[in-house]
Amino acid sequence: MENQPRHTALAHWLRALLQSGLSVTEDVLAYTEASFGTGDLAAVLTGEADSEIDSLMELVFFPDRDTQIQYERQWGDVLFSPTDLDAVIQALCRDPLDVPLLAFPEAGPPLIVRAPDFAVSAFVERLKITWQPPDGLVPAIQHHDSEHKRLCLRVCLRNARLEWHTNQAAMARRFLSIAGDNDFDDEQLTGFLLTLLPDLSPDMDHFDFLVAKKFSFFQSLCKAEDFERKRQSSNMETLMLQGARSAHGSIDAWRKNMRQVDHLCQAMFGRTQFFQQPTEQCIDFQNNNSRTSMQHVIRALS
Repeated sequence: MENQPRHTALAHWLRALLQSGLSVTEDVLAYTEASFGTGDLAAVLTGEADSEIDSLMELVFFPDRDTQIQYERQWGDVLFSPTDLDAVIQALCRDPLDVPLLAFPEAGPPLIVRAPDFAVSAFVERLKITWQPPDGLVPAIQHHDSEHKRLCLRVCLRNARLEWHTNQAAMARRFLSIAGDNDFDDEQLTGFLLTLLPDLSPDMDHFDFLVAKKFSFFQSLCKAEDFERKRQSSNMETLMLQGARSAHGSIDAWRKNMRQVDHLCQAMFGRTQFFQQPTEQCIDFQNNNSRTSMQHVIRALS
């Protein structure tokens, strides 16, 4: 194995991994129930051909978190080229590959399926073996004592949908270098930050960027709360006639996003910025008792 080309060694490793079995996740079973009207995966896969089965097979062969961590531990530091990627897929598809599907709700023997070439190809491509991190990102996570945590953070970076520019890398590096120094879930925050970074321009200040994102979430929260108040005081038919829209998202989700921005700001800058929802009160300021009226205004705005 040591004298084999790297793509050949990886192909052998992936074949052994697939032959050891793939876990059937709850997402797979939920998709099976929704698409085929049954949670019996064995019945679906051994039945007649169906246009939905290809999508199901791609979902079954999606590398789960444990698989991605195993890959990162074994191969994360190896640089593979697009040519290597093609060679790995060709090697895996050259011979039949039977894969046990494990962890059914009922304790029973695994279901053995013949892996179709398109599912094997998708499996390898989703491992993103050609990805390499921008300079400085991997060293920024080396201060973690836990190897598992380091691997999880690398998996987050590998799966980020980014064409990295310098400012994005600098912001990710800034957070990763202090991740773990606070009481926050730095893996979750890393994933959240990576979903924000596509909107970071090359010359934008990092704190200003986070505050702008939080304000955007705050505006969405206000719209969602306003719609919920209208919904509770009226019916949907009336709201639709009035032109009200229901697609304002989840109130809890917007609040969670704002909290996560706060955690990022506190972790990286030691401060954050808060927004006050507009008051719905109307204050009548009377001139006949200016002192009393001013006190009333102050109390109302407090």
